[in-house]
Amino acid sequence: WEPGARLVPVFDRLYRTSVTRWAKHQHEPEALAQWRARRRDPARKFEVVGERLGAACQVGVAWRSGEPAAAIIVLAHGEHSTYWRGAMDQELAARTGANELLHSMAIQEACDSGRRWYHMGDSAPSSSLAEFKRRAGASAEHHTAYRLERLPLTAAEELTRRAAKRVLRFRD
Repeated sequence: WEPGARLVPVFDRLYRTSVTRWAKHQHEPEALAQWRARRRDPARKFEVVGERLGAACQVGVAWRSGEPAAAIIVLAHGEHSTYWRGAMDQELAARTGANELLHSMAIQEACDSGRRWYHMGDSAPSSSLAEFKRRAGASAEHHTAYRLERLPLTAAEELTRRAAKRVLRFRD
């Protein structure tokens, strides 16, 4: 565990690896998924958050045989700790409990620091991520989210993603 931005490059490498895995799982072209991830979550974004929040930003990395297997970023404020991002090398992390360990340590740190809440972030209700969170003891809290944009970039991105998936299905 490190406060600030020192471990962000390790996290970012795992994150880009995870984007590739997520793209395959969702039948999305890897190049498109990586482009979307770089647009939404550039490495500099993680660095700036770590630099500016300092001790309120903790990066945890689980290592296996000297290689990073999984990592999470947890943000803290007042009574709240928030699991902001997570990533893993699925082959290295397989059957190790690396993610469970990282969350357990983050929850323990939150308790030791007097925080009352550990937020595990948004996930689709029937997704494998939501199932992981349920197994970790999380309870689902439904909410509505809004996105205000000067230009409809989110809608355009979603249309592009769907069109690329359709084209790829016809090629198979």
